[in-house]
Amino acid sequence: MNKNSLKNHTAQMLYDSNKSQDSCGVGFITHKESKQSHDLLVKSHEALCTIPHRGGMSAEGIGDGAGVNIDLSLNFFRKVTGNNDLELGQFGVANFFYPEDHIKYDAVATELVEKHLKEFDLPVITWRNVPVDNSVLNAASVKAQLPIRQVVFARPAALKDASNEAFEKHIQVALLTIEAEGFTRHELDGFYPLSMSSRTQVYKGRLNSFEVIPYFTDLYDSDHEISTLFFHTRFSTNTAPATMMAQPFRYMAHNGELNTDKKNRLSENAIARQNNKEVIFPIGQSDSGRLDQTLTRRINEDQLDIVTAILAMMPPAWENDTSLSDDVRAMLEYFSLYEEKNDGPAAIIFNDGVRVGARLDRLGLRPLRSVETKEYLAVMSEAGQIDFPAEEVLKRGRIEAGGMLYFDHSTGESYDSHQVMERLAKEKDYKALLDQSAIHITDLDEIQLSELNNDHVFNIDQRHTAYSLNQESFKFLLDPMLSIGLEKVSAMGYGITPNALSKAEGGMSRYFSQRFAQVTNPPLDSLRESDGMTLRVALGSKPTFAKHGSKQLIIESPVLQRTQLAQIRKQTATSHITLDMLYTPDYEDAEKSANALEAAFLAVCQQVEKAAKENIGIIILSDMNISTDKAAIPALLMISAANQHLTKQGLRFNSSLILETGQAASPHDVATILGFGASAICPLSVHNRVITQHSNEQAQQNALDNFQKGVAKSLMKTMGKFGLCTAESYIGGEFFESNYLDTDEPKLKAYFPNIHSSVGGVRYADIAASATEWHHKTLSIKEENDIPFLGLFKERQEGAGHTFGNTAVREYINMTDEDILYIPQNNNNKSEAVSDTAYLDFGYDKRSPEQIDNFGITPAYRSFTKGLYLERDSRPAALRDIVAFPADIRSAVSCEDFDSQLNTQNLRGNNNYLILGLKVETNNAIDFTLSLTENSSAQRLNSLAKHLKNRFKNEEFSLTTNKDHIAVKATDIATLVNNYLNSIQTARAPIELSKVQGAHEITAVLASGAMSHGALLSEAHEAVAQGTNIAGAISNSGEGGEHSSRFNTIKSSKIKQFASGRFGVWAGYLADPNIEEIEIKIAQGAKPGEGGQLPAAKVSVEIASLRGGTPRVELVSPPPHHDTYSIEDLGQLIHDAKAARVKVIVKLVSSEGIGTIAVGVAKAGADVINVAGNTGGTGAAAVTSLKNT
Repeated sequence: MNKNSLKNHTAQMLYDSNKSQDSCGVGFITHKESKQSHDLLVKSHEALCTIPHRGGMSAEGIGDGAGVNIDLSLNFFRKVTGNNDLELGQFGVANFFYPEDHIKYDAVATELVEKHLKEFDLPVITWRNVPVDNSVLNAASVKAQLPIRQVVFARPAALKDASNEAFEKHIQVALLTIEAEGFTRHELDGFYPLSMSSRTQVYKGRLNSFEVIPYFTDLYDSDHEISTLFFHTRFSTNTAPATMMAQPFRYMAHNGELNTDKKNRLSENAIARQNNKEVIFPIGQSDSGRLDQTLTRRINEDQLDIVTAILAMMPPAWENDTSLSDDVRAMLEYFSLYEEKNDGPAAIIFNDGVRVGARLDRLGLRPLRSVETKEYLAVMSEAGQIDFPAEEVLKRGRIEAGGMLYFDHSTGESYDSHQVMERLAKEKDYKALLDQSAIHITDLDEIQLSELNNDHVFNIDQRHTAYSLNQESFKFLLDPMLSIGLEKVSAMGYGITPNALSKAEGGMSRYFSQRFAQVTNPPLDSLRESDGMTLRVALGSKPTFAKHGSKQLIIESPVLQRTQLAQIRKQTATSHITLDMLYTPDYEDAEKSANALEAAFLAVCQQVEKAAKENIGIIILSDMNISTDKAAIPALLMISAANQHLTKQGLRFNSSLILETGQAASPHDVATILGFGASAICPLSVHNRVITQHSNEQAQQNALDNFQKGVAKSLMKTMGKFGLCTAESYIGGEFFESNYLDTDEPKLKAYFPNIHSSVGGVRYADIAASATEWHHKTLSIKEENDIPFLGLFKERQEGAGHTFGNTAVREYINMTDEDILYIPQNNNNKSEAVSDTAYLDFGYDKRSPEQIDNFGITPAYRSFTKGLYLERDSRPAALRDIVAFPADIRSAVSCEDFDSQLNTQNLRGNNNYLILGLKVETNNAIDFTLSLTENSSAQRLNSLAKHLKNRFKNEEFSLTTNKDHIAVKATDIATLVNNYLNSIQTARAPIELSKVQGAHEITAVLASGAMSHGALLSEAHEAVAQGTNIAGAISNSGEGGEHSSRFNTIKSSKIKQFASGRFGVWAGYLADPNIEEIEIKIAQGAKPGEGGQLPAAKVSVEIASLRGGTPRVELVSPPPHHDTYSIEDLGQLIHDAKAARVKVIVKLVSSEGIGTIAVGVAKAGADVINVAGNTGGTGAAAVTSLKNT
């Protein structure tokens, strides 16, 4: 398997190669009689020249990458080798990118290749440099290309009478051997085999599509005759696309984004470990490169033909398709028992030298058009790429969602999706295989609620507390779903203090935010695309790893009721075991308690390993048996630890993990537990809550069904946010970002190795302390009112801080009650306005620069900001609230003066200390010289020395005050004083006020947040627009449109936004003479991956008429723009928007990898990229979306 030659490269700034994404143009053309001709290359050049817009290029004109995969030309290689007796199937060709330092290491690379060719008895016929024509490229592009070395070799004597298939397999083993050594030798960085085959070869580089054929003179040679070609041109969001990641690859070319790529890599690694092997994915490898690597494994190791492999890896949406025959459905369901799905927008072109074809993802989110003539079959991204004479065209078409079309040169026939699946379904008795391998939960005997045992040593309220639930867990998260089967909808943002600054809330799901897709792999509309999505899960050992006779158990949703879990425990077709996930807390000693917790979940991991080795198909981890001296292990920690442990031991596919836990009360709790490896979850607290609310069994069942329905809808939405169609693709995929959890800490890194922590945060000891503390609280719980109320959604004085809390609201009201008022323009009673010396002009026109510069800040505004500062200083609500200005000691004289400035900087938790007026020179690791930048008087130096002695009185260090400096020597590099002095940086002096821009220059670049007319009342919406225009700033209309009476007036928003719902968008809206910018809203900070939402109560007649809706009917924008599923689509939308002759903004949301996405958006033509955060708020959203995205 491959090992990355770029292993020492690290992510820098906003660009991270691991987040690289791309969208592209693809296609193939093949001669139906397998006749080789140069005309096919001419036609391919025509096709490549028609799609430059599907490839990206840098500002210097360097293409993001393009290339072709072609069959070996007999005529051409007879010419190259000088052997006119050469026959196809008797020789092979290998093409290589050579090391970056190819002048120094050319000979080393050649020696490596020849050594392994000799090892596999592949005699070298000739070596050559692939000739190129640099005149077709500009100077910058010439420098970006890598030379290609080509070797032609003969068939081994031992395979003289073997089939061509055997020869090809032999070559592939040799190729893997060459890679295994080439990718592990540092001096060969950049060495990369493009192709090695007896059937096909690859030519590619950092090229534009129209440059490929002219650049490689081999392809321009009239003697180069071929029968099949497939191509690719890349539009990458990578700032510096890697040449080795240009396509095509050896077996395929891919246009799209595999949203499951992370999950696929984890699964590939688990499969390899299961087989005592290792998969090495090159750092920076694209999802397409990984897919080709997986396809190679399926063909060469699993012995699948390329068509079966492609179909199994990318199945159609068969789960809800009633048109499929029973045989086909049985085959696809059997595939699903063991095959990992490659999910996401994808147009695949594949070719193994015999079969060439195209496949589209299950939702059809990339275009593929087909044309068949008398001689040729072609499938390409766009229709008309080759201008075939009309009289030669037999038919035109398109590949539909989940569809396939391929041509088999061994039979001379083409096959469509229906023919492919029907033919494959008849190759084996899949119905019998399915019956032997699976059983549905619906086939099991039902169990009633009355049969369950609800006895427990804790009362239900104590259990809720022991499971870290609080009263808002019920009021805002659980109860609405039990009642109506839907999440509670709220407004504004979730502006509570970051997790790292507040320990009040329990549980671990809050430390993870849901990731979301935007632009290049857009979110899915879980309502519109529901037919292509499924929550179906297969539990138990995968067929290839299971005991003989063992079956998988099929469930329709990974969220189980207790009665369903009881069914699973009662059945015998799939083996199962229940393991307690409990530990003994120590309320007196936090360190002992943390150690006890660690020992407990490591012991559970050992039990899980033992069960998996015994091929027990279902392992149930349960915290039901909590008691006074037994606390629940944090559910996420346990499931992730168990999942990682099974993977490392090569046992992940022996067993499925089910979590029976009371620690899940919200859809996000469920999503995180599934995302970190549980195949299913049974939330005990849901059952416990229901039996306290209802005494009637039918009412209890209805409430449980409501919750199951509500979570299913929410889970589909969560999957859709990242563009996933199946629950099995989501399970174990870890589609989360760290939310102030320090996953770089060794203990946490072991259990969350694939989650990157960008800012650090809570550590393992904090998790352990929280779990113990919440269990300790159970001792004082008597009734529901004793359960903690934390003020998460509504601020409480003793709770955590809120960005839009009581102080902000109160002080804002006080400010609006000041003598300066906003007076509606049609109100002529100016006596309502009380004169104020700081604000004399009550006109409604835009202020002049002089008026803006001379405006006086009002006393009420100063009171507003001071009140907020004091509130945030004592109860921070955001990271910015704990970031301070540099300490300024320039005027400090006494020790108390130094204390007042320097003690504001905490000695723990800071990476550096900015101090104005102090310079620290490091003489060696523990020896420092401190000097004052101004007025180094003896008094000031002595005061500073005294401050240091007082502050570090518990540490040993030497300090000497000299004439103009202080010498400090620590005893050890690990001391606090040493760390402090090492971290001090001298702050720059403040900018002189005379050098600060005038107020009118500052307001000119300020814009209001985008809040729609609907989220805001018309009066408020107009006031925002008018106020910003008066101040020389600009307002953003939001996605709801504006009344035409406001156009070309001071009440008009200069930024007109349109979103996926296109509400309020019409020609006049974008033709407003006042418009300066158009904003395309791709995502919203408060709820990324979801569309705008306006509850029915807010849809008045006025709003409905403006948005083209119906009064009192909820309006929801879909998560994606349904005309924008790729970067090319976005480029077209930007192009169309620029018809209004204004700047075009694209609104994205801050996330991991935002830099790479922004690069692609810039290439697509955006003038401005607006990156939203998560504190801006919204008119309406589900509470879990506000809290956890």
